[in-house]
Amino acid sequence: MKKYLSSFVILIVMVFFSISCRTLCRDEVTDKEREKIKGEIETIVTDFFNPNTLNYNTHTGMRANKEGYVMGGDGKIQYTSYSSYNEHMKSSFAGIQRFTEARLVAMYVYVLSKTAATCTTEFKSKFLMVSGDTILNNGCWTFIFKKFDNGWKVIQENGTHVCFPLSQTVLN
Repeated sequence: MKKYLSSFVILIVMVFFSISCRTLCRDEVTDKEREKIKGEIETIVTDFFNPNTLNYNTHTGMRANKEGYVMGGDGKIQYTSYSSYNEHMKSSFAGIQRFTEARLVAMYVYVLSKTAATCTTEFKSKFLMVSGDTILNNGCWTFIFKKFDNGWKVIQENGTHVCFPLSQTVLN
């Protein structure tokens, strides 16, 4: 009887661990899901870097207006809330007529889970200021996407860029 009882206890423990593992591993991403998520992020980022549509609305629209939004860049934390980021973008885009170039040089997406992914990019862009100056704006940026009810949004990001008037460019 003791032998059967210990075997029964071992069986119960094994079933418990099996169920626990399934519960913990439920967020595992299959290869098919990973490719789908990767494609969704690539589309969002590629569309974002379209010079014909890149403006204040598309720039702020890709970000999550949620608690936890943070943007770092050029060696420091720039914004710790969406509202402070948004206010800065309003004033920045007020001086921009339009983007004349915006293109991805490289893009690397890494799927973290069914609801989180990173995307690191290298980009080149130019924009025309209201003053008539053309600004060169090249850099690298990493976006951390989270899936919300309304789709994928950037919840945190960090990057570096060089930004200067094209008239200061030294041609070799």
